[in-house]
Amino acid sequence: MLLFTGCVTDEKQPEDTMSEEQMATILTDIHLAESRVNRLQLRSLDSSLMIFNQLKSDIWKKYKVDTVAYRKSYDYYMTRPEMMTRIYEKVNKNVEIREKTNNIKL
Repeated sequence: MLLFTGCVTDEKQPEDTMSEEQMATILTDIHLAESRVNRLQLRSLDSSLMIFNQLKSDIWKKYKVDTVAYRKSYDYYMTRPEMMTRIYEKVNKNVEIREKTNNIKL
């Protein structure tokens, strides 16, 4: 009996971790920003990175998060594949909806 209880973990999500829904929303905007920069087809990697970093900064402001909070949440979900799969399913749905409504702006 001890063996079975030792394997079961009822780990709770840390309080400062973003919800799956919030992560999906932010990741949607991040992937759209990446796509936007790729479509620019800039010859300079430095220019591409500069524009992408500005777009990410705008995303942090839009959702009132900082890079530390985002990174902490991202790292948490990356160690939980089933949760990250659900998040990316939401990201895909979000992108599809935004494409259909022609609302792919950030």
